[in-house]
Amino acid sequence: MRFRYAMVCSSNQNRSMEAHVLLNRQGLDVASYGTGSHVKLLGPSATEPNVYGFGAPYKHMFDELRRKDPELYPILSTDGILQMLKRNFYL
Repeated sequence: MRFRYAMVCSSNQNRSMEAHVLLNRQGLDVASYGTGSHVKLLGPSATEPNVYGFGAPYKHMFDELRRKDPELYPILSTDGILQMLKRNFYL
């Protein structure tokens, strides 16, 4: 019997997807899920997040944020929102 693993966080973006990557690299059967009612990503301020429905593809979020504000979401950043989304859409 092979075990299956579920990774869970509110928006299914950061913690669950990082755990998904690590376990997947070890050859484990992994799925990741969000528990919130929508995906909320950093916006220009704490009161202006970028909000997406759970069906929105990571690539769509990536492209929209990159177009929306290149200074807030620098494409070459190695530790920002765009890098996180890029990691996610390759899973």
